[in-house]
Amino acid sequence: MIRIRGLFANFDSFRLKDIHLDVAEGEHFVLLGPSGAGKTLLTETVLGLRRHRAGEILLGGQLVRGGPVNGVSVSYVPQDLAIFPHMGIRDNITFGARVRRMERASIERKLGDLAALLGITDLLDRPSTHTLSMGERQRVALARALIVEPRILFLDEPFSSLDFYIRRQLIEKLQEIKSTLSVTVFQVTHDHEEAFMLGDRIAVMFEGTIAQVSPPWELQRRPVSLDVARFLLAQNIFEGEVVEVDQAGGRMRARVDELCLVSPAIDQLSCGQKVSAVIRPEEVHIIRSDRPLGPKVRENLFDGRIEKRIPTSGGYVLTARIEGLKKPVEIHLSNCAFDDLDLGRRSRVQVSLKAESLWFIPR
Repeated sequence: MIRIRGLFANFDSFRLKDIHLDVAEGEHFVLLGPSGAGKTLLTETVLGLRRHRAGEILLGGQLVRGGPVNGVSVSYVPQDLAIFPHMGIRDNITFGARVRRMERASIERKLGDLAALLGITDLLDRPSTHTLSMGERQRVALARALIVEPRILFLDEPFSSLDFYIRRQLIEKLQEIKSTLSVTVFQVTHDHEEAFMLGDRIAVMFEGTIAQVSPPWELQRRPVSLDVARFLLAQNIFEGEVVEVDQAGGRMRARVDELCLVSPAIDQLSCGQKVSAVIRPEEVHIIRSDRPLGPKVRENLFDGRIEKRIPTSGGYVLTARIEGLKKPVEIHLSNCAFDDLDLGRRSRVQVSLKAESLWFIPR
């Protein structure tokens, strides 16, 4: 549906550099990165709103040459939403459909369906957009983009200015839209939760380049670089050296300080190579002595002591000092798990750095 090959573009002092991407039909593809990474510039270039210097862009099989693409239905919701202040809600939503001269009965039917889906039926007869909340404006903009039945929907930071509760509601609505309408979505965001809740695949972008493209689970557990790991908040990063690679058994080992850590084998790593061992805080397990030891936590099992307990909105962040490891380990627990473990400061614990969730990145 979207194909990008060797894209280069210059915008004042900023550059998009050698970008290759493929987005399949019906896929929800998320472009994730920090502010200033070039996400909006890439989106506008793919849409033909900005010219590129080299490379090829195809939308629905049509070549993008630095202008609107004919022959493929595309909708775009920009960051500022572009709601027309001089029009009422009904006219705002149906504007694109009327410009495309869709049948009146079809417009009214689709308007009713989308208004019900997005929960804005009671807004349709308002004569002005001035009284809309930000969440309502976002829904109106989505309805306007969807009423023309686009094959590709581009969303640029669609929920960035919303509070947590409204953003979660609209994310759930977008999930419902995906399952109801046949549309390919290309979404830009800097919000991790939004990306992982919605994306079938996620591309991480830094400074005009694509660092990694992966499904959500692989992106979290198999970052290709320390930049990606740090951006995705993998707080536990330890430096070590590979000491054994067992390709037949699918395991490898690295010496980190005084410990030997086990991880799934990686083809491009060999003995003697310097690596960074990465594991997310939610993948570190505290072992209960009164329960059988599960098979997934039997490797990388070490003794330690709790140093800090920091309450958060959803649970606790713990810091544990593991014997033989110079840096402390961060652990995330839900409130329920924390209460169940009954952990005090300075509690002695057994900690498992789950082998399946530990990943070695070449240095």
